[in-house]
Amino acid sequence: MLYRLSPEWPASAAQWEEALATEPFVECSATQQKSTGWVPPRAQAHGALVETVDGQWIARFAIETKAVPADAVRAKTQKAAEEIEKTTGRKPGKKELRDLKDDALIALLPQAFPRRSQVTVWIAPTQRWLVMDAGAQGKADEVITSLVRVAGKGFGVGLLQTATSPQAAMAAWLADPQGDALPHAFNIERECELKGSGDEPAVVKFSRHPLQTDEVRQHIAEGKLPTKLALGWAGRVGFLLTQALQLKKIAFQEGVFEEGATSKDDDRFDADVALSTGELSGLIADLIDALGGEADPTAVTDQAPTAVAASSAQRAPAPAAVGADDDGPPF
Repeated sequence: MLYRLSPEWPASAAQWEEALATEPFVECSATQQKSTGWVPPRAQAHGALVETVDGQWIARFAIETKAVPADAVRAKTQKAAEEIEKTTGRKPGKKELRDLKDDALIALLPQAFPRRSQVTVWIAPTQRWLVMDAGAQGKADEVITSLVRVAGKGFGVGLLQTATSPQAAMAAWLADPQGDALPHAFNIERECELKGSGDEPAVVKFSRHPLQTDEVRQHIAEGKLPTKLALGWAGRVGFLLTQALQLKKIAFQEGVFEEGATSKDDDRFDADVALSTGELSGLIADLIDALGGEADPTAVTDQAPTAVAASSAQRAPAPAAVGADDDGPPF
């Protein structure tokens, strides 16, 4: 997911590190359902929360949740209600049942196994891009909300906007029989989703199928618009572009990470960051140009979501949330 940062923040990686240090990740307590915070991107205990590699800044945000099956909570609540009725001769009221349900959840939480995911965050300070490998908008919102909490005055962030919408551009590329509308750095791959309009819009999906065909152009002519389109860039990176300007299913071509794979862990991290951010910087810049440039890169306002209730101790394969023990490429 691509965001544009205001020019006021962060002024340096050290400033970012200082801000993130106010909200470090702490595992869920026995009766805590959710915990979020920042962790060292190198996955080293007590390591730096911000790593600077080849002029790029990298951080990681952790989200841990514990879920109790609803059936278990319901059964325990029912048992407690039956015990009250048996000993007092009355049925618990609605408020008392809610309290019993809360008590049941708290009692069962220590038995629940925590699940943890991580979102890698990349700031390109020269371009003022904030890029994260969140596969879902909810996780991206969590990250942005945390940044708003810790950054304080001067932090402005907004979704990157282009002069031409991705949907309009994708439709033009697919509708062009000669293929001249698509910039030379890109090529159309073999996956696409087209969606019509109306209350029950028709959806057509193509997978492992040629897209520069009369059939696809006919769908476009009938008013179906692309919501997803697989593209290749410079013979080096494949990805799925969405109508919301998200890059999903990012796949680096074979050989991109060969050097990092044979290095020591620290060197591998640096090599992976340098290679992935270097490739993606070129891809993003060309993609913005292909979409007519940014609508207004200076008009950044705080577009963060409403603060998410979460403890501070405690908003492209597509960039998907990385597992807690993941040690692969940061992007």
